[in-house]
Amino acid sequence: MEAVAVKRPQAGEVEERQAPALEVEGRKIRGRIPYGTESRDMGGWKEIIERGALNRAELDDLVVTVDHVGLPLGRYPGTLEVEDRDDGLHWSVDPPKSREDIREAVERGDLRAGSWRMVVGKDEWRGDTRHVLEIKQLRDVSVVTRPAYPTAEVEFRSAEATRKAHAEVEETQTEERTEEVRVESNPAGSLRVEERTEVPQLKGLMEEYRSRGFPSETASLSWDEFRTVTWSASTAALSVNRINGVDLGADRRYAWQAVPNVSVDAGVTSVDVFQQTSRSLAGTANVIRAIDATSNKPETGSTLTITNVPLKQVATVESGIPNVYLEQDALATVVENDLRLAVNDGLDELVRAGLATSGFQAPGTDNILVSVRKAMTTIFANGYRPDTLLLTPANAETIDTMVSGISGGTADFVFGPGRFAPGTLFGLNVVVSKVLAAAVVLDSTANGKLYVSPITLARFEEAAGKTNTSLVRLGGHAAYGVERTGAAVRIAAS
Repeated sequence: MEAVAVKRPQAGEVEERQAPALEVEGRKIRGRIPYGTESRDMGGWKEIIERGALNRAELDDLVVTVDHVGLPLGRYPGTLEVEDRDDGLHWSVDPPKSREDIREAVERGDLRAGSWRMVVGKDEWRGDTRHVLEIKQLRDVSVVTRPAYPTAEVEFRSAEATRKAHAEVEETQTEERTEEVRVESNPAGSLRVEERTEVPQLKGLMEEYRSRGFPSETASLSWDEFRTVTWSASTAALSVNRINGVDLGADRRYAWQAVPNVSVDAGVTSVDVFQQTSRSLAGTANVIRAIDATSNKPETGSTLTITNVPLKQVATVESGIPNVYLEQDALATVVENDLRLAVNDGLDELVRAGLATSGFQAPGTDNILVSVRKAMTTIFANGYRPDTLLLTPANAETIDTMVSGISGGTADFVFGPGRFAPGTLFGLNVVVSKVLAAAVVLDSTANGKLYVSPITLARFEEAAGKTNTSLVRLGGHAAYGVERTGAAVRIAAS
């Protein structure tokens, strides 16, 4: 029997999906585009929308419809409200009174799910699973019949049922989250805007490991879980999780946050990386030809290879820890600061070593700003799109304190005191890494990927129990696979 080719979606196409958790509360219909949820089989492949994929989506023409046709039930930002949360993009609308049939269909169970149409800007395939990293445009959201994601349902709630449900949530889930509900009236129409702000009671890294058996057992978190506890998944919005108002970790101090991260299994010892060491694009003068031309078309040259990159141990230990500390909050300081930051330094060293294979641009007499801008030009000429600037701490200090002159006895700061870091420069996302030897401009989507195994926390009692002290180890395996050396340029300040 002839095999049937599986048609996979391509970034840039208009795609339609169905989402779970559509519900009606009072007069309001609510839906969600979920993050981190695997879809049903969609014809030989599945899909996961990564957290933060809708951070920069265009919503200018976003409307709510029924089965993606007919008159809109609402339009953003007027009668359609959206909110990007950790578990997905939540939307809500109070349809016109003339569309009571929609609410009735939900109550009867005829309409069971929400849906949306999107244009994907960036994705990544891991086997047969597509990971949507960035959604460029959200065309519409809709009330439909059948979901593409599991556990989807439509629930109709009267105002009294909603009040009781909220009371039950507050009583049974206080430890997991607190929810504040505020209802406002809209004098411009019939919409009652109900704004919800969920404040998750975030767990720390040590709490996550304890929940998995530490210190009695060695405990592991997948790399995706490890990142979620310590940082948000999006490098465009590195909002650090906090415990009791205290930052749990670094914000923009590590280069590995700026490149795509891929979680691999604990048993993986190496990864195959598709590398492009060089390429030459056909000149525009040759690409554009007469419509009836019959001569050979111009070639675009490329040197390609598949390289097996071994993973390295990335681990650190702290010894002499009194056993009594293992069950106390004091150990959280050791794990969440000392050990974790040392592992982060190791991951950054892998990224640095990978970036060292890219070209170096001597600054000459140029200052750091001119050097960065020239490096961008080089990357553009290589056919890539620079989007990230990695700085050494000294580079960041130079830019932060750079002055254009002295007027009236006062320094005129180029960016104004405190306005540059953290932030952007020439449209580049700025990250500071202490392991870098020189600043780097790169196309983070093209240069390479960081592959990381689960991060394990283990405890070993010292001196066969004679000293009542233990050694604690945090670590895993990782590798940085360089795919396109021309997508990065190293520079230095004069």
